[in-house]
Amino acid sequence: MYNEEERPRPFRSVLLKIALIVLLLFILMILFPTKGFISNYIDSKMGRNDNTFNSNIIAMATAGSGYYNETRLPKNTGEKSRMTLEEMYDQKMIVKFTDKNGAQCSKKKSYVEVTKEENEYTMKVNLSCTSKSDYIMLHMPLDGKQFPSTSTARCKFVKNLDEAWTYGEWSDWGTDEIVEDSTKQVETTTKKIQTGTRNVIKLQEEKAPANKFIYNGQRVYYVCAKKYDNAGTYDYPTTCKRTMQVHTTIPTYKEVTYYRWRSKTPNEKKQDIKEAQCDDESLINEGYTKIGEVKTANKVTKVKKGETM
Repeated sequence: MYNEEERPRPFRSVLLKIALIVLLLFILMILFPTKGFISNYIDSKMGRNDNTFNSNIIAMATAGSGYYNETRLPKNTGEKSRMTLEEMYDQKMIVKFTDKNGAQCSKKKSYVEVTKEENEYTMKVNLSCTSKSDYIMLHMPLDGKQFPSTSTARCKFVKNLDEAWTYGEWSDWGTDEIVEDSTKQVETTTKKIQTGTRNVIKLQEEKAPANKFIYNGQRVYYVCAKKYDNAGTYDYPTTCKRTMQVHTTIPTYKEVTYYRWRSKTPNEKKQDIKEAQCDDESLINEGYTKIGEVKTANKVTKVKKGETM
């Protein structure tokens, strides 16, 4: 038989453990009087995720995905292209960040490296910090033009569709000027019309063969009369020429602009709104405009002043 009074009580054991934990935390607060240290210590003991590290490596991957497009990808199988965190800072591809302890991560050991494999491209995003070092891998087929974005932020994009109109019948053509406005569509055409004639003097060349003469039955010569510019006697056949002024009439014209119009009524203006990742350049290239970031879980979406979603 044992004495029941000496048997450990579960409640007393729990109180003892709680007291030890409180004492440990009190000692840590005295030795390291910073909220960050206590939070990091508790996080490490309880196995919580390092959200700061994850956010930093995702930021590097997002910047690398935007930089390594089809013009900057390695050309040959096995070829690599690397950019260190320091180079990303220098090119303003990413803002400087720190780890969860407020220390800067290694600018040399942290990098983005793209490799052309036999059947795909791979991107290794390596982040080396004092508290933690790790990497993630991104993959893209050989016919891809840009690595998939790792950004989780989503935005709304809007595109104004071409405004449609309802038109009436065209009027007859006329010479009275018509000005186009918001309710009237106008077409014009220009034609030349004859307005009369005018007298002009034109230079005209007259040609004739020289007259042939035989003297004493033997000598042959050729003569152009005085009215020709080359008047004279020639021992060889020639052409007599003279330039004359000729009076004539020609028609006169002027350009006349003709107008016609028809009524137009604008239909209701429409917009196409899409939601995609905020760094999606394809929608921008299609004429869409980013109007705000979509917030998650019961938060209001931010848009520009004066715009509606």
